[in-house]
Amino acid sequence: MKTILSSFNHYRGLPKEIYILTIQRFINSVGGFVHPLLVMFLTKRIGLDTEVAGFFMLIATFASLPGSIISGFLVDRYSRKRILLSSRAISATIFMICGFLGNSIWVAYLIILSNFFWSFSKPATSAMTADLTTPQNRKQSYSLLYLGMNLGLAFGFMLAGYLFENYTRWLFWGDGITSYLSLLLVIFFIKDTKPSQDDIQEINASYRQSEKEEKGNSFRALCNRPYVVAFIIINAMIWFVYQQHSFIMPLHLEELSPEKGSLLFGHIMTINTIIVLIFTPILLQLTSRNKPIVNIGISVIAYIIGFGMLAFSSTLWPFFISVIIWTSGEIIGMVNTGVYVSNHTPVNHRGRFIAFKDVLQSGGRSLGPWIMGSYLTGRHYSQGWALTALVGLVILGLVIILFKSEETEMQKSLKIR
Repeated sequence: MKTILSSFNHYRGLPKEIYILTIQRFINSVGGFVHPLLVMFLTKRIGLDTEVAGFFMLIATFASLPGSIISGFLVDRYSRKRILLSSRAISATIFMICGFLGNSIWVAYLIILSNFFWSFSKPATSAMTADLTTPQNRKQSYSLLYLGMNLGLAFGFMLAGYLFENYTRWLFWGDGITSYLSLLLVIFFIKDTKPSQDDIQEINASYRQSEKEEKGNSFRALCNRPYVVAFIIINAMIWFVYQQHSFIMPLHLEELSPEKGSLLFGHIMTINTIIVLIFTPILLQLTSRNKPIVNIGISVIAYIIGFGMLAFSSTLWPFFISVIIWTSGEIIGMVNTGVYVSNHTPVNHRGRFIAFKDVLQSGGRSLGPWIMGSYLTGRHYSQGWALTALVGLVILGLVIILFKSEETEMQKSLKIR
């Protein structure tokens, strides 16, 4: 217990806006009811089969791609705060409308529309976090934000399973209302963070080489940073693997326990968020000296073991062991992905670099359910978990190659100096 409490000392002395954003994420996550149970809503309430439900989830995720791209350009030119507020408000309003439609197929279409508008906020929030932090406090800041989000999810998942079984409409109304409430914190307590010309010049004159201003367009800036491009592609593949916890897992649990599948999934995801609450500061402390790319490799290993073991599961208890393993990988991976990208992004291209990351990440997340839904047609869920572990092994090999390439390049740079 003393070790757990002392590990929270890492979160002292961060910018006050980071603490406000953490509270905002907590409130928003408490009401994040819809997406965790989306596949079950599509199959059990609307009546779609597994493959069609996977296709709808694919379209819903791909709907966010144009929004992220457009937002990336807007965020680097205009108010990050205004883009965040307008995007989330429209998305929340659409969810409120969904609550009045019952089990209509129109709910599925409106979820796609909501995802489009919500996606505008992602580059804005990520760019704001990068603006507010430095390489010295980014791991702590991203870790705290992640912790706040998952603390909210701990409460949200407990309610989501109950609402799904008894008051389905409140999945949407609750999501919308908490979104409105969370935005009030941004309105009253956070100023726009878009860097001024003085801020850019300060970074240009600092040691933060990879964050210095990049002249020219974003394509040129990306070409000048091949390791970031490679990392973003690898990250998209990681999301293909990670997303299976919300696609294969609820379906597998439903097969093992038809009467309580949704509740069991809610319990497992609650355990997931409790583990995040306890383990996040500890794992931050244990991995703080590692380079972000090394930590990404550790997270992939946890996914391979945690998801791969479910290929041999015909009972419920392995799921409760698995969640401990893959959640540890989730913690390490989620924190270090944002750190890696922020540390390698030019200050005047943050929105566009983050949008590029989000687009490919959304591609990996959306292709996960679609490809797996097609693959599982006529196959057992154990085969889906085996494929997930195999893809994880490929990703681990790519992470090792990227790490060695970066080390070689660094050694060459030192010799030249």
